[in-house]
Amino acid sequence: MGLIWLAAIAILAAMLLWWVFPFLARLVGFFIIFDSLLAIVLTPARAIPARLPWLALGVLIWLVGHWAWAFKHGIWDSRVALRVFSLPGLRHLIPRSTLIYFDADSR
Repeated sequence: MGLIWLAAIAILAAMLLWWVFPFLARLVGFFIIFDSLLAIVLTPARAIPARLPWLALGVLIWLVGHWAWAFKHGIWDSRVALRVFSLPGLRHLIPRSTLIYFDADSR
């Protein structure tokens, strides 16, 4: 019974993570970006060397959250994420099931 219980808990945790991860990653990424930019604006001499990696990490987490949302739902939730992922370097990371149309005229 213990092994089945652990497997059920692991599957339940994986399902919960699959459900909440896109939103949570975008929210956490946004707050890291906001905190880093606020520190850079308020104390630029001290914050620029220390906060630039955090800023990059926040952008990366935010983009991973948008990628997970697009992978899960097949559409982009944000036009900003759509524009970022349509850049030449990131275009190859777009999930195959996702539509990449900017508007109805470009189809």
